Amino acid sequence: MVEQLIPLCGIVRFVETGAYVGNTTAYFAKFNLPVITAESDPVHIEIATERLRPLQNVQLRAYDSVRMLRELAEEPIDHAVPTLFYLDAHWQEHLPLRDELEIVLGGFANAVVLIDDFQVPDDPGYGFDNYGPGRTLNLDYLLAARTPPLAIYFPSVPSQQETGAKRGCVVVTASSALAVILDRLQQLRRWRV
Repeated sequence: MVEQLIPLCGIVRFVETGAYVGNTTAYFAKFNLPVITAESDPVHIEIATERLRPLQNVQLRAYDSVRMLRELAEEPIDHAVPTLFYLDAHWQEHLPLRDELEIVLGGFANAVVLIDDFQVPDDPGYGFDNYGPGRTLNLDYLLAARTPPLAIYFPSVPSQQETGAKRGCVVVTASSALAVILDRLQQLRRWRV
């Protein structure tokens, strides 16, 4: 899905939250686009730093994702270029996803946001993260964020046909132009709220 998103949406930058040990970061780096990522856990920072050191197009920021996104929104970069935001910093006590969404969708006009470990509402075969009441990665949590109106997409492949870990995801954008493009992506289906 990501490999099709990049050329179709004209993605020119990746921003990742929750680098962990750099696996997904290294995957994004192979597309030879700038990758900005954040990690706040000291042990993971050390591992990711060593692993990502040879990659010239990766910038690892050793602090929390909300701070990184706020700083990025203030930096003198082009906030209008199509950027893929991979939000995956949601495994600690603090669940920053709602803050992340509000910053990204309020500050980057052509953001495509991919959230991993998200509940696919009509397919219980996909796993998702649940941290207790009001802290489940699902549509209720997503729609409670203060964002512009969203185009929301889920995987079109049923979980029983999926391989690997079978974790759910959601792709969202507030850009009507990008939504038209995402509507054509076979791996995604638009969700009507």
